[in-house]
Amino acid sequence: MPRFDMPLNTNDQSVDRVLSSSFPVALVLWNGTKLDSSLDETLRQVARDDAGRLIVAKLNAQENPQTAARFNDTLPGLLIFRNGQETTRASRITSASFRQHIDHLLGRGPAPAAESPAQQDQARPASKPVTVNDSSFQRDVLDSDLPVLVDLWAEWCPPCRMIAPIVEKFAGEYAGRLKVAKLNVDENPYTSSRFQVQSIPTLLLFRNGKVIERIVGAAPEPLLRGKIDAALR
Repeated sequence: MPRFDMPLNTNDQSVDRVLSSSFPVALVLWNGTKLDSSLDETLRQVARDDAGRLIVAKLNAQENPQTAARFNDTLPGLLIFRNGQETTRASRITSASFRQHIDHLLGRGPAPAAESPAQQDQARPASKPVTVNDSSFQRDVLDSDLPVLVDLWAEWCPPCRMIAPIVEKFAGEYAGRLKVAKLNVDENPYTSSRFQVQSIPTLLLFRNGKVIERIVGAAPEPLLRGKIDAALR
């Protein structure tokens, strides 16, 4: 049996083969262009120091939507498998908590403290659109680690009501990979003016604080889905 002394980069096509290994497997799912440097270095150290005892693997959820949808946790997340069966799942993994889980897996330390129900609820990706306003827009949209789809709407707008079910559906389908937000333009004129919203509904897709797509009007679901999928690649 080969010794894996570096983390394996896996994907939608190879992940099941990796997880079915006879070694225990610690799979870290992350999202974005670059894994946190401290956590990435810890993965390399553990893979090297414990080669022959376990496999450390990582998967970019943004590039592998099938696996991301399958495990659908707040990222970065950790999944531990033994003989192809999941034994541990943890959200918001850090360098320190990853080591705690590995030490427990290999019999070198106690089990990490379990999250309280309140912490679990807080860590769970939002499956419904979140309401944002002029005050929260910077924090909830521009500073978001995830891409954000913002639906700018108003109560009096029939086309806004037409696309509302689609927007809500996307919040559930893309939870953990995309944040979906709604902003009432009548109640939040500053943000509407800042992004030059002249008619509604307008959907703005943000990544790293920048608008990468602007869709005006009640666009059909396939067009909207295509724009989102392209942004998450």
